Parts: sequence; structure tokens; C-alpha cells
Amino acid sequence: LAEPPRPAPGFSLPDLQEGAVRTLAEESGKWVLVNFWATWCGPCRREMPSMQRLYEALDGERFNLLAIHVGPGGPAAERFVRHLGLTFPILEDADMGLTQWQVMGLPASFVVDPQGCIVADALGERDWDSPALRSALQALMSNEGSVAAAQPGCR
Repeated sequence: LAEPPRPAPGFSLPDLQEGAVRTLAEESGKWVLVNFWATWCGPCRREMPSMQRLYEALDGERFNLLAIHVGPGGPAAERFVRHLGLTFPILEDADMGLTQWQVMGLPASFVVDPQGCIVADALGERDWDSPALRSALQALMSNEGSVAAAQPGCR
């Protein structure tokens, strides 16, 4: 868990699959897993299939997953996404302008609650659809509001 929860920095980035610009603000009211990755990052590439399975299991009105490719790499990222059949949104931070997220390495993941607070973060590769990690995310989601409500300065 992120101690204490902190406001998630906003962003406006192009979606590699749809071409449209997406923002974090559009996800208000949902739990969002924000993942920073790159095609040249082996651990990032290895965790993507488990992220897809998590997305399929939790996707809906209350959850979304946004994977942000760090640095230029649109064509390579698009090929990778097609090869794995990823269906969650892949955004591109080509100029690496999202420094306020304080990404210290890749992959880096942040759980953002429906109020826009980062309530958990992880650095390094994870098995996102493991029973333990899925249970932890579902427990966070079932406690909706209780984490952020205790942090009046978050949002």
C-alpha cells in the first residue's frame, strides 16, 4: 500500500490502439491499475500476459487497466500488443513527460482508487492474475472509499 495515499497525477496521452487521446480523469469513479512499461524491458514484456488475464477477470464498470509505454516506440509497441492480443488500453508517453509519477524503474504499477488517489504501488515484475494478488486487489476494491476517506488531503 502507498503510505499515505497521494493524488494520482493527471495525464493526457495517445492510445496506441484507438489513436484517441485518453486521460486519467476519464476513469474517475473506477479503480485503475496504471502500469509503466517499455518494449525493451524484459520483465515488462513477461508480465503483460498476466495483466491481460487480470483485465479480463476484473474489467467492467469498476476497474480499468492503463498501460503506459515509456519513451518513443509506437510501432514496436503496436506489434507487441497485436502479437499478445492485449485488449486493455496502451498509451504512449513518447517524451517521458510523466515525471510526477516518480517512476524509479520498469515495470512500475500504481493502483488508483475511484477518488483519484494512489493507494498502492509496485516496482518490478508481478504475476497480476495470481490468486494472492487478485485477492488483494479485490479486497482493496471492496473497501472502496475507506482508504481515501481517511486521507482528507488526497482529493
